[in-house]
Amino acid sequence: MKILGRTTTSLLGTAALVAGLVLATGTTASATGTAYFLDCSAGSAGAGTQASPWNSLSSANAHVFGPGDTLGLKTGTTCTGTLQPKGSGASGQPATITSYGGGAAPVVDGAGATSAVHLVDQSYWTISNLHIRNTASDRALRDGVLVESTGSAHKAGIVITGLEVSDTSGWGDKTGANASWFSASAGIVVKVVGGSGHFDGITITDNDIHDTGGGGIKLAGDTSTKHTAVYIARNTIDRAGGDGIVVHNSASPLVEHNTATDLGLGNYPFVAGNFAGMWPYNSSNPTFQYNTVGGSKPSTFDATAWDCDISVTGTCTYQYNYSYGNAGGFYLNCVSGCVFDPGSAGTSSTDVVLRYNVALDDCRLVLSSGTPGTHYIYNNTFYCPSRPIVDTIGNNKVMKNNIFVAPSGSFATGSGVVLDSNVYYGGIAAPAGDAHAVTTDPKLTGDPATAGLRLRSGSPALGSGAVVANNGGQDFFGNPVSATGAPNRGAYNGAAADEALPITSLYNEIGVTADNNATAGGLASATLSGRTFSGNALEAGGLAPGQRVTAGGVTFTWHPGRYGTPDNIHATGQTVAVGGTGSTLGIVGFATSNAPSAQGTLRFSDGSSQAFTLALTDWWNTTATNGNTLVRQVSYQNQHDAPYNDASTPAYGHTASLWLTKVALPAGKQLTSVTLPAGTGTSGTAQHIFAMAVAP
Repeated sequence: MKILGRTTTSLLGTAALVAGLVLATGTTASATGTAYFLDCSAGSAGAGTQASPWNSLSSANAHVFGPGDTLGLKTGTTCTGTLQPKGSGASGQPATITSYGGGAAPVVDGAGATSAVHLVDQSYWTISNLHIRNTASDRALRDGVLVESTGSAHKAGIVITGLEVSDTSGWGDKTGANASWFSASAGIVVKVVGGSGHFDGITITDNDIHDTGGGGIKLAGDTSTKHTAVYIARNTIDRAGGDGIVVHNSASPLVEHNTATDLGLGNYPFVAGNFAGMWPYNSSNPTFQYNTVGGSKPSTFDATAWDCDISVTGTCTYQYNYSYGNAGGFYLNCVSGCVFDPGSAGTSSTDVVLRYNVALDDCRLVLSSGTPGTHYIYNNTFYCPSRPIVDTIGNNKVMKNNIFVAPSGSFATGSGVVLDSNVYYGGIAAPAGDAHAVTTDPKLTGDPATAGLRLRSGSPALGSGAVVANNGGQDFFGNPVSATGAPNRGAYNGAAADEALPITSLYNEIGVTADNNATAGGLASATLSGRTFSGNALEAGGLAPGQRVTAGGVTFTWHPGRYGTPDNIHATGQTVAVGGTGSTLGIVGFATSNAPSAQGTLRFSDGSSQAFTLALTDWWNTTATNGNTLVRQVSYQNQHDAPYNDASTPAYGHTASLWLTKVALPAGKQLTSVTLPAGTGTSGTAQHIFAMAVAP
């Protein structure tokens, strides 16, 4: 998970961890309450003490817990059914469910119940250090953890932290008679049902959620009042069958440092309708920052990383986030025309701030409704080598200091639109209204996730941006942004970044995808075909992720990440840190559109340098050129026929070949770095590099 900038600490989350430590000591009473113990592997029912634990969920469910009480589940055991304890804690003295003993986290398996852990109209509970699942042969309205409010009384102090929530067969279809089940199916759900009772204090942190039907984390149900003190942070959501994080009816919720990947996939995949990465609904002044969303599957219209949705009021802020390879692109607005406002038929007046975000192949910004507010879109870096810019926000838009690199695209214009000091490169025409437009290479370097696509020396984006009022004071990395001086354009506001980086810190393109998520990547192409290597086909041919491979006498590591993540460098003059003494530099990659050979530079530890020629064979070729060695060849490619939300992605029946080229090194010299040929940012005629290694 990407962690950028400062981290906010949750006091409630800290209290949860302390409660877990109390049980780990074997103490049966805390400073403020009593500890009870549950061992579902015990042969007989006990009294709930550590020496004589309960052995069934029914025994724990029958007890009324009070302030400071803890319920410990024995590690390495499995309890089947629903854990639904009674009672409430108090402010500063939560009731806690956690684990005791050493070993694997205890499992609570709902076995197809509505939920595996369930709280109803209760306050001040902390749930931590468990493995929750809820597996059934069918799919239904089903959750891992469900916290409900069913009346008008307000509740408080819900903390859910340090859980693994997996294999929950929730509902995946947002259409048809049971469409409403989808909004309340997920790994973790806090829901208001049939009343106005909100929660004052919802903390959901540090959970690992995967293979959960319907989505990852959802605050569901709508009321005329709003939750307060909502904090959702540092959760990892992977292969959830729908939305990553949804926040309903909350006042100033903060959602930060979360990761949601391969949404719509998993053991309980998305079925039909729409979903998005992380988004608010019927909330005021939400902030989403330092989050990552990548590889979302197609949906009917959405499938974007970010979405400011129905009846959000005040200012909707997305800042310092990273997104990549989502089928629906970067951002959706559905605030006004999709209005749902309890007790009122009026529309929302909402400003949206999108600033200092980085997007790789996520260049779609769509407005599915009108909004009387204004979109302030500034200092974002949109790098889309295989997808076009799609912008349909045609009114009330201020777009400044952004970097757009894409092979094609256009920008909607209308009343209240201001375009100023943006970079348009790679095939995009600068709109006539941008008087300070730059149309030359911004000289980006670094991978989008950790190095943030920074700016090299000579970049026209360095120090040339327009001053933006209330700019947040920092960039994607936490570098300061002056309130009065001209900033850089794009999401990076530091000095020129010319240092050599490891090859994995320079990956800026997704060249290998899984067959079940072919839309997650794409190589630069004049036709925007979105074609990639099939990871499944390469693996069947003996090339698995992370594998050490030898070809032509050169040993290298193949694809250290997962399919559908950045995995190769589209060469545009980046400098790669490569160490070693030997006779040969091996470069693993391929050319597209028969890119011609081009010159780069080798640098050595003694300060000397020399030119070299990079000449890779085209990936469509079946025989080598330029003295290359074949590494692997597969019989088909993955593709997407439409740039965004292509629901039909048949394989393309053409060979795809991976090549090795060798560069002779001078005897006795130690190589330190390789500067790649300049190339062009989104041209289909390009050279792409997966790996480098020095051989004897």
